[in-house]
Amino acid sequence: LFVPITIKPGGQKTVRVMFSWYVSQTTLRYGQDREQPSGPAFGKAPSKGAASGQQNVTDFAGKGLVNTYDPSGDNLIGTLTSPEFELTGKYIQFLIGGGNQPGKACINLLVDDKVVQSATGRDSEQLTWKTWDVGSFKGKKAKLQIVDQATGAWGHINIDHIIMSDKTYTDPRNITSSGKGITILNDFEGSGYGKWIAEGPAVEEECCPGGSCETSTYYTPWYAGKFKSITEVANYWRNSYDDLRGKSAAFRDAFYDTTLPPEVVEAVAANLTILKSPTVLRQTNGRLWCWEGCSDGSGCCAGSCTHVWNYAQAICHLFPDLERTLRQTEFNESQANSGHQTFRSALPIRPIAAGFHAASDGQLGGIMKVYREWRISGDTMWLRSFWPKVRQSLNYCIEEWDPRHKGVLEEPHHNTYELEYWGPEGHCTSFYLGALTAAIEMGKALDDDVSQYQQLLAKGVKFLETELYDGEYFYQKIQIEGLNAKFRPLNTSGNGSGYADIIKDLNEQGPKYQYGTGCLSDGILGFWMAKVCGLGQIVDKQKERSNLNAIYKYNFKPSLFDHANPQRPSFACGSEGGLLLCTWPKGGKLSIPFVYSDEVWTGIEYQVASHLMLEGMVDEGLDIVRACRDRYDGRVRNPFNEYECGHWYARAMASYGLLQGLTGVRYDAVDKTLYIDSKVGDDFKSFISTASGFGSVGLKNGKPFIDLKMGRIDIDQVEVSGKKEKLTKL
Repeated sequence: LFVPITIKPGGQKTVRVMFSWYVSQTTLRYGQDREQPSGPAFGKAPSKGAASGQQNVTDFAGKGLVNTYDPSGDNLIGTLTSPEFELTGKYIQFLIGGGNQPGKACINLLVDDKVVQSATGRDSEQLTWKTWDVGSFKGKKAKLQIVDQATGAWGHINIDHIIMSDKTYTDPRNITSSGKGITILNDFEGSGYGKWIAEGPAVEEECCPGGSCETSTYYTPWYAGKFKSITEVANYWRNSYDDLRGKSAAFRDAFYDTTLPPEVVEAVAANLTILKSPTVLRQTNGRLWCWEGCSDGSGCCAGSCTHVWNYAQAICHLFPDLERTLRQTEFNESQANSGHQTFRSALPIRPIAAGFHAASDGQLGGIMKVYREWRISGDTMWLRSFWPKVRQSLNYCIEEWDPRHKGVLEEPHHNTYELEYWGPEGHCTSFYLGALTAAIEMGKALDDDVSQYQQLLAKGVKFLETELYDGEYFYQKIQIEGLNAKFRPLNTSGNGSGYADIIKDLNEQGPKYQYGTGCLSDGILGFWMAKVCGLGQIVDKQKERSNLNAIYKYNFKPSLFDHANPQRPSFACGSEGGLLLCTWPKGGKLSIPFVYSDEVWTGIEYQVASHLMLEGMVDEGLDIVRACRDRYDGRVRNPFNEYECGHWYARAMASYGLLQGLTGVRYDAVDKTLYIDSKVGDDFKSFISTASGFGSVGLKNGKPFIDLKMGRIDIDQVEVSGKKEKLTKL
């Protein structure tokens, strides 16, 4: 930057420099398109092998097979049903591969329209022989049905060379014709499926529900759609400078006109810089798309990742219309017909292929956030338009992770630690119970039947409090038996003999990367989410407080000098303090716990601190905030860049929840009610931002007041710690 002025030694001069930038087009694109099917998952004819993007498919017979990944990946669903035939042989044999998804990606034998035999793959593209003994049904009419009702990772099935005979064969591939007690039911070598009937969902003609997809190939910035050139940008800035600066100053003055502790104010303010960083992008149609963070030359971890952005509480209050665009993407372009949400959305925003696990915490947190956005906006029509998709999403979560309807997540469920928990635990089950609570409240408002959700909520709360509470905190019961998913032990064959005992011990512990009996700082994160969203108390209050106290007691370290962290120690190290992600104060730490357990993440520090404050443990919460901000005091780290996986990391905007943690201030635009539940006494002043205006709010001698600085806030009633009070408007 060159500024053509001269300053004499010791002199001073103030220079106002206006920066503008204009990037009309980029080559930034993320995500695999959700291809629109020309028919069901089975296409019009058998596959000839592996499809584009698929691992090598091996050991099928001849040149053709059923491969429901081909041609459009794991997103398509459907069935392929044989004509009715008589069971004349004792055995049916066939080759099978693909996903291990019982009931969803499988082959079934139907007798009297009931499934009497079923088989699924092993999460492998290698086809292996399967034999059914059907002798007890001999002489009856039957049908075979190949089913693909699965989406996401391994959401497909491979089948080939189905034969019926009176004896079993070690390798029936060489049987190429019927006769002598052998019937080939289908070898899939023809140009079509013959008399077998392929069925599937109708083709979706609309680009995306809601009709606001981006049609360009690459991301185009919002300002490039608003201004034709950099000259227009500069002219707008010049002509609007006084107005823009005045509004910015009004926000600044209102925000800093507060009596809250300076470390809290600093933590919130410093992380608002994330909103002006490359972490947050905006499309030409105004919709947000975000990274988790950003690196020097690129974004870091794409797609408005739902399980990371769960923590961020700033945009929903400061720019609620923009926050709602994230919900629009999650429940439309990123949600399949099955209810599966892809937790990383495509850029430009468009329907995306469901090629991986859904994230349990991200998807369930999104349901709570729909409730939050409704209460912040007061827009019940918006909620009504979202409700069918919300139900679809929640029903998917129930059947995918709680198929036995216990009220807890039991099947392996993906989460923000980039792993799958096996068995019920507090972390993601707290999200489940929060989502059920949100769905109940939304459904009641829309006069819908939510009795199933009410039953699951009651079961889940009881299970959590009686089966997953050790008397001090909630934990995980690692489970591999009694699930639809099958645990596959580590294979010793690829290692030397010296590793056999080690791997044997690991397999006895069960799946790697679990937290088990550990005290997890995110252990009841979903209950914090529920409270900041306005859903209130879900689980026993004393147990919740005990869990928070345990997190502070065991996981907060005023000094990390004696703590060994082989993962990413630069987040917090040496004599610095910090909140560890997990500890095992009562033993039981696995040989391979989840890989981030020894780290310190500021976003988790802030959510725990806010949660402690909400429960009245203000000093403990402030200890955590101070330790965090001491690490980012400008001497070692940038005070405006709390990094994690990248700079300006979104999770750190959990800090905005500290305002609500200390003051209990929340405005409900549906009921037009201002709530205050102060944890800092009867005299305080704090910042408030709503969908329609912002200003200052607080208590003076226990009486509520509001000082509006911009816009309006319609308030019909005020509740201070549960009691109705009269509001003073300054």
